[in-house]
Amino acid sequence: MDDNMMKDNLASKSKRNSVAEAILVRWKWNDHEKYRTFLRLRYGGRSETQYDLKVKNSEKSKEKITVLIHADQLADFPRTEQVNQVVKMLTDEMWKWDPTVRVDFHEKVDRLLKTKAER
Repeated sequence: MDDNMMKDNLASKSKRNSVAEAILVRWKWNDHEKYRTFLRLRYGGRSETQYDLKVKNSEKSKEKITVLIHADQLADFPRTEQVNQVVKMLTDEMWKWDPTVRVDFHEKVDRLLKTKAER
């Protein structure tokens, strides 16, 4: 293994690439790869990194995981504002969610944040 590959590997597992407690979106492309299908929200694991997400969900994989927002970006907001911010991000047009599938993002986000509060 050359020095550059080793540096890249170490950097990819560093704390700055951590997705611990970040809100992650699991999704997949529809059959025509025109729209995305929402699968679920989850929190990043304590030792999980961006590198781990790429390895688990390679380019060839149908399912993808995208970091929506890091925990520190929501920390200063009251819970209702956290829900509103995350819903706003999820309903942005850039996601191109499948219009034939109705998802109650407010309920999904509220449930996810509620589970964190109960921990």
